[in-house]
Parts: sequence; structure tokens; C-alpha cells
Amino acid sequence: MWCESGSNQPEQSQGLAALAEHPLASRVCLLLPASEMIFRHFTLPKKGGSGQATQFSWLAEETLIGDVDNLHWTVMNKKGRDVDAVAIDTDRLHHWLNRLSEAGLTVVQVLPDAILLPVAQGGTTLVATDDGYWMRYSPFGACQADAGLLPLLLSQQCAGDITCYGDAPEGVQIDDTVAGQHSLVLIQPQWKRCRANLLHGAFSPQGTTGGFRHAKAVMITVAMLSLGLLIGPRVGMAWMLTSQENQAQQQMVELAQHYFPTLRTTSNLKYHFGQNIQKEKKGVFLQLDALEQIKQSLPSVELSEVEYDNTQNLLTLNVSATDPTALQAFMNKASTTFDFTLQPVSTQTPYTAIITGKYK
Repeated sequence: MWCESGSNQPEQSQGLAALAEHPLASRVCLLLPASEMIFRHFTLPKKGGSGQATQFSWLAEETLIGDVDNLHWTVMNKKGRDVDAVAIDTDRLHHWLNRLSEAGLTVVQVLPDAILLPVAQGGTTLVATDDGYWMRYSPFGACQADAGLLPLLLSQQCAGDITCYGDAPEGVQIDDTVAGQHSLVLIQPQWKRCRANLLHGAFSPQGTTGGFRHAKAVMITVAMLSLGLLIGPRVGMAWMLTSQENQAQQQMVELAQHYFPTLRTTSNLKYHFGQNIQKEKKGVFLQLDALEQIKQSLPSVELSEVEYDNTQNLLTLNVSATDPTALQAFMNKASTTFDFTLQPVSTQTPYTAIITGKYK
């Protein structure tokens, strides 16, 4: 779907190539699905050290599953040290921009779509679409989901007053029902006031004069609604894991304090845990580090399991390789730091073995 700024007539695209013939093809605002993005509220420390994106990743890493190093962060709202930011996977943003560039469209602004919905302080706004709902909740967050997931999402949010544009979803108590409007029409007042732009840093537009702030008021808005609604249920499933996430966070804290009783921090554990490991002069962490160095020198050997018996200081490794000589090479490399015994398990590929022994 797309429309021109100020127009009340969204149109169905016949393909990106067709839009490339539009007079405004060089001034495109790309609205990406909010469900492809991560919204976070941060209170920044008084003294900033690293770059902003790195700082956001550190602050957010314990609430996310997977690697945070490939996230591209953008500040959407800032008041003092309080910041509302949004992140998208760098590869995904490259993917979208490349698709439009290859079609002959020039993108000058990128924004999350549903975050532009109007919302009352402390409340939530729903907008019915053909295949689901856009949802924006205050102070700063948005997603896309099908009707079946909305009761769960709203229960997790402590939603306050709920305003729904269009047909209300079953199982949700709506406080204010408003006549349906197309989402691309509904977002336009907020979009015109929004000066945020995901195109910064490595994604800064090249060859444009003055950037988005000096662009003409009229632009094409392109929203990839169908793809966003396919991804929406994944966000809903992530919300269902909230309690498990909290439990895992607590287990991480307990694990860190078990090995390092003087560690009192409950945030940025990955960094502080790593710093404490580097200070270790003995124990299992040094052994794991030595094993990792041996493994890196022999990529053909796979360590599928490592067990450690603290009472006997005994390591048990399950290893495999496509070449039996690689297992012997592993033993030879390890002999300088470990006293290991190799017990072959299989005599055909993949060659597996159990290795037991102690750190010298």
C-alpha cells in the first residue's frame, strides 16, 4: 500500500517498478512493519562512554534473545536522560533499502509504521486492517498482530484505556470505538510531525541535499503491510515468553553471583561476567578458555558437550570430526595444557570420541 502525503486515498501498489514512474519517486518515506523492530525505553547513565548504539545494545542485551551487535538503533524521543529508541536488524534494513533502490525508488526517510498511530497518555490504540491489527501503546511501543493474540498482548501491557478504529477484536474490552480509517490515513498527522529517521550513521542517505529536514512536504508513503502481518504473530509469541524471560534473567544473576560472590550488579551481566573471568587465575573458566583456543585452531573438530566434575577437577568432552586424524591432532594440541585420554566411539564418519582428563 502507498499514498501521497496529505491524500485520503491510499492505493494498492501494482509493484515497485510501477511506483518508480511516479513524479515523487525520488522522495520516498518507507514505513517498515513495527513487528520487525524492537522498542525500548532507556535511562542513560550520567557519564556516556561508548557510542550511543553500543550503549543501547548493552542496556538491552539482557531483555533480548540472540546477538545484539547487529542491531541498528535510532532515538525516537528524548527528554533529559530518558530515551525512547527503536532497533532493527542491520541486514533487514539493508534488504528493504536494496529492494527499493533496485526498483528505482529513492528512500529519504524510514520509520516504524504503527508507532505513528495516535495514542492517549497511558492508553492503547488499535487499528483494524484486512488481516489483523496495528497496535500502539504508550509511552512508546508498537506491533502488529492477529486478533487472537491481542488479549494476551494487552494483558501484558496494563493497557489503560483502549481506543479501536474499526471492528473491535473479540475478547477485548474497548473503551472507545471510532469509525474505521485506513492506517495510512490515520498516521499522517503524526508522521508530518515526526523528525526521527532510521537513515543515519551507516544508512545516511547519499546524494541528497539537506537530508529529510529539507525535503518537500509531499512524499510517497510505502508500507509493506502484508509482510508485516506475517511477522506479527512472532512478536505475539515473544510476549508469551515474558515470564520465562524474567525467570531466565534471575537465573543468570544467581549463576553469576554463584561463581563471583562479590559481583552485585544485576544489569549488563554479560560484560561484567566476562571482566571477572579475565581476572581468574585458576578454575574451570581458564580450562574452558584453553579448550576454546584449541578448538579455534582445529575447526574440523566439534565439541558437542563439555562436562566438569568440580570434586575431581575432571573434564569429560564429547567430540566429533569427519577425519579421525583430526581427533589425534586435538589430543596433540591439548597435551601442553591437559592430561587427556581418548576413547574412540565410532569407526566411521562422523568419527566420535569421549575425551577425559584434567588440567595440568
